[in-house]
Amino acid sequence: MNLLLDPGGTRLKFAQVEGGSVAQSGAVSWDVLCGLDASATPWTAPEWVRSSPAGCRITTLDRPAPPAAGKGWLNTFLSAVGQNAVNAGLLDPLVQPGFDIGYVSGMPGADRIAAAIACHRSDPGGSFIIIDAGTCITVDLLSPGIWRGGAILPGLTLQAASMQRAGLPEIHPDSSGQWGGKSGAEGALGVDTMSAIEAGIPWAVRESVTALARALMELDPCAQVVITGGDAAHFEGLGGWRTFADPNLVLKGGAQLLNERNS
Repeated sequence: MNLLLDPGGTRLKFAQVEGGSVAQSGAVSWDVLCGLDASATPWTAPEWVRSSPAGCRITTLDRPAPPAAGKGWLNTFLSAVGQNAVNAGLLDPLVQPGFDIGYVSGMPGADRIAAAIACHRSDPGGSFIIIDAGTCITVDLLSPGIWRGGAILPGLTLQAASMQRAGLPEIHPDSSGQWGGKSGAEGALGVDTMSAIEAGIPWAVRESVTALARALMELDPCAQVVITGGDAAHFEGLGGWRTFADPNLVLKGGAQLLNERNS
């Protein structure tokens, strides 16, 4: 069995990979995994991870671990799931992804390219606007044969936490992943502190992402909108377009690439 790990900004995502597909997946916040949240119950890995055979292949998406993870996060995870680091390796999606990467300097994050790989493998001739709503929100354009770049902005939780650090009330999504606030023009009119924050974060961010997607659609009118990430639910139906949500897009791209390189 293969385990694929994706160290995101606020949580570690992991998946059981079989034949280029994600069979099962899960996630754990860094605070819980690393024991930083004293109020949290110590993390217990899902049974499907703990029952994986000893010495299973463990691969990590090659991206910098965030500060919240700490230097020993991989060993902490492996200890929790009863594995060891002997079979741990790295997967770099930027190496021969199957399309050109249109950055003029530097390279984009491995998660952005892994998501693009998943879209490209599903429709090699298709165009996609890929919205990844995680710790940061990325809005990228993949045209046939080339990943063209995009935009990065702070995610909803990141903005809410920043407001809280400034002494304002902190807002959170509900149990279904939806953030508060009204839709339409009314959403911009906060009539108390909480609704003003909702206008300034979830409403305004949705409008910003809509504007970004609309601009990218002008560059490639054939592009379809695909949404992934922990806050994907907040952006469904963006701009009135037909949108496609897939919470595991990054892991799926990594799984497909891992299968191709192991073939």
